Amino acid sequence: MRTFLAVFIVLTVSADKHVTINGTLGHDVLLPCACSGRNVSREVGWQTEGPNATQVFNHTQTTETFWGKYKERGKAFLSENRENCSILLTNITAEDQGKHRCIFSINETYKKSFVTLNIYACYSVLQTANNSGGVNVFKCNVKGRYNKTEIEWELDGVPLQNSITTNITQKYNPDDPTGQIQFSSQLNTTLNWTSAPRCHVKAKNIATYNSSDCNAALFLQGLIL
Repeated sequence: MRTFLAVFIVLTVSADKHVTINGTLGHDVLLPCACSGRNVSREVGWQTEGPNATQVFNHTQTTETFWGKYKERGKAFLSENRENCSILLTNITAEDQGKHRCIFSINETYKKSFVTLNIYACYSVLQTANNSGGVNVFKCNVKGRYNKTEIEWELDGVPLQNSITTNITQKYNPDDPTGQIQFSSQLNTTLNWTSAPRCHVKAKNIATYNSSDCNAALFLQGLIL
């Protein structure tokens, strides 16, 4: 019983910190965890939260390990600064999204810090329009790194679908040599609308960032880092 009580006291946890970070798919993101005054004789750890919790990183006085899918994509900073328990994840994926927990000790008390990582898929979108034989042709060309997506058309905020007067087709090319995926959609209509329809890209399961140049997505991430 004494041993049990001793362990229970050691595991007493102080108030938790929680921050939210936005990252762009395919780029790098820093998961912050300041650990000033930590007990260097005790382990530092990172893991994901939730029903499918996964071990991400462990640091002891003699070893430092990134686990599983993080093995080739993680960088730690404890060797440079023992009070910086942050980790850098490179080439982030949709599966990296979610809540992460950093654990360390001050004296004999465990401290926890939580980071919720939101992943954005960025798509470069180029839209063109012309008239061919009395048919208005609208094209939407898209490039991105996340293939679970769809292109939607709308007119003045109202979604457009196939009808007698409107035909919408989509194509998908995963073999772009740049590593990006090409999508395209074409809308043909015999109607003469007073305003032009607009195409929008919507990723599944993660947030979407549409831009004429996906390098601008670095700005989104830079605001956080």
